[in-house]
Amino acid sequence: MFGRVLVIAGNESMSGCAFFSAMAALRSGCGLVNIFTDKSNIDSLKILIPEAIFEYFDNSKHVPFDPKDNWFKDKLDKLLKKTDSVVIGPGLGIREDTLKITEYVLKNYDGNIVVDADSLNSISVRYKFKNILDEGFKPDENHPLYNVGKNRNVVITPHLLELARLCEMKTEDVSEKLDELAVKIAKNFGIIAVLKSSSTRVSDGVDLYVNKSGNSSLSTAGTGDILTGMIASLLINEDYPLKGVDTAVYLHGKAGECAAKDLTTYCCTARDILDSIPKAFATLKHNDSIYNNCVILEVMNARK
Repeated sequence: MFGRVLVIAGNESMSGCAFFSAMAALRSGCGLVNIFTDKSNIDSLKILIPEAIFEYFDNSKHVPFDPKDNWFKDKLDKLLKKTDSVVIGPGLGIREDTLKITEYVLKNYDGNIVVDADSLNSISVRYKFKNILDEGFKPDENHPLYNVGKNRNVVITPHLLELARLCEMKTEDVSEKLDELAVKIAKNFGIIAVLKSSSTRVSDGVDLYVNKSGNSSLSTAGTGDILTGMIASLLINEDYPLKGVDTAVYLHGKAGECAAKDLTTYCCTARDILDSIPKAFATLKHNDSIYNNCVILEVMNARK
């Protein structure tokens, strides 16, 4: 009833990303999580998160989308057919294989897709949002993130450096233009933009929300992976997409506040943020079906 999330994450040297995204999705209300990760991560992840279901890829034996070998494609297709939201990118590495996998998912899957981390970095090697702030900007319809007119939700979650790569801008310039970039990217590409900073911006191209929950406890490795899992889960079970994304961003920040209250901002790790997600949910007033109404009001009021 509460939906399935597929987490495509983790290369041969990074298993933690898959764990953080998958566990955050489960903590945020989805019913089941599949993890599709490098074969070398499976044993450790089975111990860390026995609630998940696992499938592996092995790039050394089965190159993704090799025309002579359908092993990888068949596995991925099977997983995509039975999921409601996909997280793709954390810990996959900036490489050609990551780009191929990301392009395939964006081209062939019609559900919720949260594109993060190395999927965004790999896209930015070949594709750009260059000159997006120009008055006469026209989006490239061949860009993998172009989603205008499609009946699905694509969410991107870059931090400032990842956004600078995508836009071919300096990080300091991106930081000064976050409001405008959030709206323009979302509107021109038909996606929801979550631009992560000390006050994260969220836009669907029409509305812009500036989130004020959170603190510096979130400035540590793994917390971004947690946010992707929360977004993927809440997209499934909320009234409309932007509400689900806003709620995830807000609760992610609240989890940081709850963790820091117990441990200080200096001592928090991503695992502490994960453990504090239930506390964040518990801070909200809710009715029988939804947590969101008070969340949206708090985020909107923060703009003042």
